[in-house]
Amino acid sequence: MSRVVNISGLTPVDDPEYRYKMPTVMGKVEGRGNGIKTVIANVVDVALSLHRDPGEVNKYFGCELGAQTTFNAETERAVVNGAHTDQVLQQLVHKYIEQFVLCPSCRLPETEYKIKSELISHKCAACGAKEMVDMTHKLTTYILAQNKRAKKEAGKKDKKDKKGEKKEKKEKKEKKEKKEKKEKKEKKSKKDKKDKSSSGSEDGSDDAPKAAPTNPKEAANHLENSIFGASSTGVTLPASDSDSDADVIAGIENVSMTDNAAFDAAVAATKKYIASNPTATVSSTVEVVKNQQMASALKSYERVQIYMHAAITPSFFKSGDVARAKPTLDSLIGENPIIMRHAIAGAEMMFAATPKVFPVLLKTLYDEDVIDEDSILMWAGATGAEDDEYLKVKEQDKRDKLREAARPLVEWLEEASEDESD
Repeated sequence: MSRVVNISGLTPVDDPEYRYKMPTVMGKVEGRGNGIKTVIANVVDVALSLHRDPGEVNKYFGCELGAQTTFNAETERAVVNGAHTDQVLQQLVHKYIEQFVLCPSCRLPETEYKIKSELISHKCAACGAKEMVDMTHKLTTYILAQNKRAKKEAGKKDKKDKKGEKKEKKEKKEKKEKKEKKEKKEKKSKKDKKDKSSSGSEDGSDDAPKAAPTNPKEAANHLENSIFGASSTGVTLPASDSDSDADVIAGIENVSMTDNAAFDAAVAATKKYIASNPTATVSSTVEVVKNQQMASALKSYERVQIYMHAAITPSFFKSGDVARAKPTLDSLIGENPIIMRHAIAGAEMMFAATPKVFPVLLKTLYDEDVIDEDSILMWAGATGAEDDEYLKVKEQDKRDKLREAARPLVEWLEEASEDESD
C-alpha cells in the first residue's frame, strides 16, 4: 500500500499541515528478457491528486526514461517498458510536478493548462499568475495532441446535440411569446374597459405595444428599465408594490456581516486599509487581501469575497464602488470562471437579506466586465451538487429569492446568447 506525501517539486515540502497531498508511485515489474515492463498500479490516483490526465503522467515517464509507454483508459492500466524501481519513478513524479504542475509564482499545485496558438501556459487559480511551460520538453507534443483530440470529440458531441437543443429552445421561445401575447391582450382589454367606464372615450396610445429594441445598447437600457425602473439619474432600485425605495435602502444599510468571525475580521482589516490608503496601488491592495485570507485560515478563492465585502458599500449603485474596485477585482479574478462564480457567491452573501438589490450588483459587475455572461448563466443553471462547492447562503428560501430577483437579467442574457447563435 502506498504512502501519502506532500505534493512537491524538486524542493521537498516538510510542513506536516500542508494540505496538498498525493500517494507515492507503486510500480510492479512483469515479464522477463526483452518483454520486461513496469506496470504503474496507481497512476490514476497519482494523476487525480495532481489534477492531470493519467495518460499524461505515464507519458512523462516514457519521455524521461526513453521508454515506450501505453495507457488504457478503460482498464486504467499504465505500462512503461523496462524495469524501474518505485524510487526512480517517484523522483520523476517530483520532476514532473516541478515542470508541469506547480505555479512558478506561488509554488502551489493549483494550475490548469491554457493552450493558445500551439503554446501551453500555466494558469494558477490561487494567485492568478499565467506562465508558459517549457515548450522544449517532449511532453508538450503529447499535451497538444490530446487537446486537439478533446476539441474534436467535443465538436462532434455539440453537433449531435445542437439540433435537439435548437428545437427545445425554439419551443420554449414560442411558448414564452404565446404567454406574453396573451397577457398583453388581457391587459389591453382591462385598460380599454377602464377607459370606457371613466371617460366614455377610447385612447389606445398607452396600450400600443412597444417594439422590442434591436440595438444592443438600447436592449441593455430597456433591460435596466424593465428590471430596476427608469430614473433620470441612472439605475435605481427595483420597483415594488409593497416596498418603497426608502424601505429597501434602509434594509441594505442594516445588512449584517456573516456568522464567520474569521471572515468578518479579514473584511474589517481590509476595509480599514482601504479607508486609510485611498491611493494604494492594486498590487499592494491585493497583497493585503492575500495576507488577511492566509492569516484567517480561509480558502484562496475567498480573497475576492473578502475584497468585495470591504470595497463595495450598500450604496454602490450611487457611489460607483464597483468601477473603483474593478482593477483590484480584475487582478483577483483574472479570467478564471471558477473565481467569477465565487464572486457571484460573494454577492449573494452580501445581499441575502435584500434580494431586490442583488441583481443590481450582478448587472453592475457584468457591465464593468468583472464577471462574464457564462459565469452568470452557470450560476443560474446550477443545481444540487453543482452548487454545493460555491454556496455561502445556506438557507434554500433565501437562495430562491435571490434567483427569482435575478431572473429577468438571466432571461435577457439567454435571449442575447440565442440571438448570437442564430
